[in-house]
Amino acid sequence: MGPLDQWLWLIFVIIGLILAAMELFIGVDTGLDLVFIGSGFVVGGLVTWPVHLWWVTVVVTGVACIGYVAIGRKYVHRWTASRNERTNVDAIIGRHGVVLKGINRNVNGLVRVGNEKWRAVADEEMAEGEEIEVAEVKGVTLTVKKVQGG
Repeated sequence: MGPLDQWLWLIFVIIGLILAAMELFIGVDTGLDLVFIGSGFVVGGLVTWPVHLWWVTVVVTGVACIGYVAIGRKYVHRWTASRNERTNVDAIIGRHGVVLKGINRNVNGLVRVGNEKWRAVADEEMAEGEEIEVAEVKGVTLTVKKVQGG
């Protein structure tokens, strides 16, 4: 039993802690992979600490890391994925409405989108009654355009 056999478990625990700490500095862009792979190193080191055989430490750590990458990674990424749902004001972009008060190049108009009335601006003149589509929201003012083919 050489010095590697006696201290490899501790080296693996330290590597695992460094990987988990790196996740804090890099951020969640890694999808928590460094935390779980680091945990595999920590578990591999701690479980094999009483055995003091380097190959057992390597095998246990390898199985833990490969198991995470092969099986657990898919579920962890699905669980931590952010959903890109448009909510609140952004949900109005792309909706259609009607002009209530004419819109000129430098004069705000008024439009109705759904049940709500909004102040609106446009790159072109629009008369009362024309159908519009919301292109952008800036504060409480909509940027609108004429509906194509309408």
